[in-house]
Amino acid sequence: MTDVTHAAELEGGPGLRIVAIKPTQRDANRATVRVAAGPERKGRVVVTLNVRRIAELGLAVGQVWDEALEARVADTALFDKAMRQAMNRISSRPMSRRALDRKLRDKEHAEPVRVAVLDRLEELGLLDDLAYARMLVRDLQLRKPAGPALLKSKLYEKGIDARLIDQVVGEATSDTRNQLDAAMDLARKKSASMARLDPAVRRRRLYGQLARRGFSPDTLREVMERIAREENADGPGE
Repeated sequence: MTDVTHAAELEGGPGLRIVAIKPTQRDANRATVRVAAGPERKGRVVVTLNVRRIAELGLAVGQVWDEALEARVADTALFDKAMRQAMNRISSRPMSRRALDRKLRDKEHAEPVRVAVLDRLEELGLLDDLAYARMLVRDLQLRKPAGPALLKSKLYEKGIDARLIDQVVGEATSDTRNQLDAAMDLARKKSASMARLDPAVRRRRLYGQLARRGFSPDTLREVMERIAREENADGPGE
């Protein structure tokens, strides 16, 4: 339970106080807060929060439950709920700030709450777009050689900021020699698998496959020239 019960809805009205703060059975890191008109009453659960949030609010048994405190608790409850949903998301797989913001917006969290949660996750080091982007690029390049255009497209799909995309892709593809070698390795493998095709058809398909892997025009031109020289060196029919 994360929604706060309004004081006006509770039996006893004015004079309400917190009568109990107890950890939940399912999660010792969360606790229920009970409010009643007198200490002899069991009271009613008004909110369930992370114990850290309860400490930050300074909630204590015997404290008066008035409208001002209720409003503070309500704001904290909204943050707590959004934080738990965000943590559930990134605990299963890393995400960019923009992608996680979309998920929280889909859950109908207001922008101030989303910003506060995302900022806190960044402070804790649990949300790091730069590290995430670099990881994505490494993974993409390990699977199959990829040029800057494809890398940028993939990072954009993951919600990475354009400035970071340029930085990370620039880092990964700054060595033109490595880019050329990677494209050549891929070209040779693809060319070998199309050996029975007419040379013109083979080169057209090869160019298309390399272009879809995002290599730059300069790299594509150099690769196709090298492939043509290698084929001519092998002689016709081979």
